[in-house]
Parts: sequence; structure tokens; C-alpha cells
Amino acid sequence: MRLQTMAQSNSSLATRVVVTVAEVVGRDPVELPPLQKTISSEALNDLFHEDTPLPGAYVMFPYCDVWVIVHGDRTIDVFTEYAATTAADDVPTDSEGQPTDDQVVVLHAENGRHTFAADDDLETLHEIVEGADDAAEAWEDTITFAEQR
Repeated sequence: MRLQTMAQSNSSLATRVVVTVAEVVGRDPVELPPLQKTISSEALNDLFHEDTPLPGAYVMFPYCDVWVIVHGDRTIDVFTEYAATTAADDVPTDSEGQPTDDQVVVLHAENGRHTFAADDDLETLHEIVEGADDAAEAWEDTITFAEQR
């Protein structure tokens, strides 16, 4: 199943992600775990700011056993049929290959796919987004960081 929501809303992007996923999984949004355990809500809101659309850019992450894709135009896709198999290489695992609850960020851009799972990388991403003047600068700096790793 794929559910797509469009960008029009007065709520923050992170809030819209939680509400959309809740609708898909048939739960009340307040019953879901904090989005912050999966991806930085602040970074998501700052990177995909409504005043600066980023055509073609998107970020994909697991949340509540579904995959969420947030596009540069603030459209949200939720995929349930790929919950167990999509981007399996991007799911953090322990030494025995079992999934962990570690955070992971996967960025897809014209120049390729970049996965960030280390705490240092996630902290650097947060700093890049926080220090940028706008979403375009945040995206450009994020891709530069990804390519230099």
C-alpha cells in the first residue's frame, strides 16, 4: 500500500509525517513512538522548508514498520508493502545481524545514495542543517559532506 499526502498543511512536516503514518497503520498519532527516535524532526523541517522547495530531493527512513519518503516538495509517501525488504542494507544491525533501534538517515540525490548511521555523522548532519541559511544551502552542504565521507 502506498499513501501520498501533499504539501498543503499548517502543521510542521514532522507532524504531518506522524499523522500520515498513523493513518496508514491505523493508530492514533499519540500512540506512535516519537519521530525523533528515527530521524531528527528539526532537521527534517529545516531541510525541507516550505519556502525553499528542493525538486528531485528526498529522504527515506523507516518508521513504525513502514517506509516513509519525504520529497523536496514536502510530499510524503508511505509504503507498507516493502516494510520488511526495502533498503535492508540501510537498516542498522548488531554483530549478529539483528536490527537495532539506532537512527539511520538515507539521502537520495542526483549524485547517488548516501547512508548515515554513525552518531558522529548524524550529529554533523544536524549541525549542517542548523547552520544553513535556507533549505537549498542545507541540501548542498549535506551532499558535499556525504561525498567527502
